Amino acid sequence: MQDINNASYELDYYRRQQFKPGWQSLMEVVFSGILASADEADSRDFLRLMGSQLAEKTPLPEAETVGDLEDSINAVLSQFDWGWVQVDASEQGILLTHYAYPQAPDPDNESLWSISFATVLEGAYATWLLAQGGAPHVALRQSQQSQDHTLVFSYRNEQ
Repeated sequence: MQDINNASYELDYYRRQQFKPGWQSLMEVVFSGILASADEADSRDFLRLMGSQLAEKTPLPEAETVGDLEDSINAVLSQFDWGWVQVDASEQGILLTHYAYPQAPDPDNESLWSISFATVLEGAYATWLLAQGGAPHVALRQSQQSQDHTLVFSYRNEQ
C-alpha cells in the first residue's frame, strides 16, 4: 500500500469535485481580459467592486460572535463551492484564512487566477465586514498566499 498524505489527497479530491469547466474557463477569460484592459490598480479596483456587489447580493445575517460570522460566510461560500474561511479575531484586527478556493482551469495561469480570485474575495469580505459594523476606513487586503493554496486576508486599522 502506498503512503499517502491524507490531508493533501483529501484537499485535491475536493478541488476536483468543485471544478466547473465552463464556469472556470469563462472566469479565467474574464479575469485575464480585465487585467489586460486596464492598469493593475484599476483592474483590481474593478474586481473588488465585483466582489462587493456579490456580497451585497448575498448578505449575511447579523453575527453576535466571530464563530457566527465564520459560519455565515462559510454558508455562502459553500453555495458557490468556493472553499471555506477561518476567521480569527485579535486586538490588532481580524485575520481571514481562505482554504480550498477553486483552482485555475489552466495551471499555467494559476498566478493570474489566484490574484484575481483573491481580489474578488477582498471586495466580498470587506463588504460583509462593513455590514457587520466594521469601519469604512479600515481596509481588508490579502496579506499573503501560502504554498498550499490558501489565501490570507487581514482586516486592521492601519492608522
